[in-house]
Amino acid sequence: MKRYLIYLIGLLFCGLLIGCTAGPVEEMPETAQLVAISFGKPDLGIPVVLTRADETVTPAPEPAFLPAGATVRICGYLRGEAGTSTSPVSFATAAPSFEVTYVVEADGSLSPCVVDDTGTELPGNAGELIVRGGVYDFYAVSPARKPVKDADNRYTMTALPHKEDIMTSFAREVTISRTSRVVKLETFRRQCALLVFNVAPSPGNALSFEQLFGTKLVLSNISSSNAGLIVGADTGISPTGGEGGAETEVLFGSDEFVPVEEGSDPKNMKLNKAKGVILPKNDLPFEVEISVQRDNETATLKATVDKRITFDAGKRYVFTLEVRNDESRLNLRVLAWNAVPFSDGNVGGPDKPYPDPDIHQGIGVVMTVASWKNIIWSGNGEVGN
Repeated sequence: MKRYLIYLIGLLFCGLLIGCTAGPVEEMPETAQLVAISFGKPDLGIPVVLTRADETVTPAPEPAFLPAGATVRICGYLRGEAGTSTSPVSFATAAPSFEVTYVVEADGSLSPCVVDDTGTELPGNAGELIVRGGVYDFYAVSPARKPVKDADNRYTMTALPHKEDIMTSFAREVTISRTSRVVKLETFRRQCALLVFNVAPSPGNALSFEQLFGTKLVLSNISSSNAGLIVGADTGISPTGGEGGAETEVLFGSDEFVPVEEGSDPKNMKLNKAKGVILPKNDLPFEVEISVQRDNETATLKATVDKRITFDAGKRYVFTLEVRNDESRLNLRVLAWNAVPFSDGNVGGPDKPYPDPDIHQGIGVVMTVASWKNIIWSGNGEVGN
């Protein structure tokens, strides 16, 4: 009896299996399929290439990728099924369908990573991104800060400080399917300005210097830190300035000064530079304080800059303090931020070193924004406006 029951149960089980597989198997619809996707190397656009006059034309440069070690947060928004009419998503008000974070590798590619809410990479492993097939919009920010809702119910990156290179990108109406798995983001847009400061001898200087370099730069009454950036394809950080207080001061200390490249210091005077990212600023006046060393003497120069100068996102502001005996002037050139790689067709390197690209990038109109006379150079020299 037991054997018979086991036999009947076996026949019943086989019958169920046959019944389940006898009919046609329907393939899962394309829009319902799960797809593992990835993102192409995020870039900052094509940089300008400077070449020597006697060089032949070099191949077109490749895009400049985001710096290695930078983190990126990408928010995805499902618009609808492929082949149907869909509308663009409002990044500022729509909740993302998913968020994923990456770190930029040395070759510019993205690797999944774990970050905190400020975009700082944390220990741990993150897996690949698997999403439902369909039509998506994407928004990206670097560093990988987490958007939060503000008082007006808009998704915003908050508490943005000076010296942080905020960049954003997006992609619209991207179809994700088994045959379309790689997403290409638009060129990243820088949301802050780049400031470069250096010290140089005046071309008309009567006395030569053995040493000349900066030791401190302070900018006061500029844009306020703790800025906000509303999530959006065309949004930017609102410029501020002239408010006073610790939040509107940026300090570049001696540890942030580095030697200029060889081509910009032919006499080995220890010329140096400091550079950093600053938030956008309006056209109100701001204060500068510069500490500089000439041979064994020092001076601190202070001035109010009232030239309606703005610090616009995506631009490079090159300040050069020209020193001439007991006089100095602070010059400014405004250029594009774009990195400029120098090119040379000579085998074995150029005949002459190239000048420092941070300082001598491109051609810009020189403006004198402050000047000092009768400077007293001493161990603790200080001069006013």
